[in-house]
Amino acid sequence: MKNYTIHFLIVTILSALLGFTGLDFPGATFVRLICLFAGIGLMISCLDAIIISRKRRKVKKKSELKS
Repeated sequence: MKNYTIHFLIVTILSALLGFTGLDFPGATFVRLICLFAGIGLMISCLDAIIISRKRRKVKKKSELKS
């Protein structure tokens, strides 16, 4: 999931610019929903990267202590 962080960031920014700039077009609601889901995906991706990096540090510390 952390490999998609940049993709989610780009989609979130682009859809936010299209959906929330005040332009009135038929797909505005759909673009806002895409922005919402991409933002949620971005949050999950960022949290996943943080959790995995903490686990790796913990495992690395344990292996250093054992040797």
